Amino acid sequence: MPAQKQLQPAQLQKIWLLSDTVLYPEAVDFMQRLVKQGDPLPMAQVNGLLNITASNNYAELLRFVLHQRDRNWPFPKMNIKRFYTSLEVVLGKMQQERLRSEFHLLQDVSGRSTDDMRQEIDALMALLAREFIQHVLAENGILLRKAGVGRRTGR
Repeated sequence: MPAQKQLQPAQLQKIWLLSDTVLYPEAVDFMQRLVKQGDPLPMAQVNGLLNITASNNYAELLRFVLHQRDRNWPFPKMNIKRFYTSLEVVLGKMQQERLRSEFHLLQDVSGRSTDDMRQEIDALMALLAREFIQHVLAENGILLRKAGVGRRTGR
């Protein structure tokens, strides 16, 4: 596997700003909408998702999300399937629409190879997804406490 593309300092600064101003409120809204349909994510799922975001590999993260989405969840755990289905939609929209046209994070594309562009998109998406998911999981923790679930791992 090729080395992770290094992002430019201006790209990193923009992602951190987007994290605070755009991704955080969207993550809070995302979790609050999902919890209206079911329980917050159990801590075992939170820990697994947090671990996979640390890998800095967007393809690996997306594989994990799709695997969790496609699992045969029992009825009492359909909130987990709903979570991963919704997360996949959010990440897909972020990559297909927002990365270039709304966030303006891609460097000048003229004269660049397709492979170079893919590496940059992967690096950007890994960081954007990690920022979004960290906010989602923080909100999930708040919602777990409100629901009185605390630190239990099951459900």
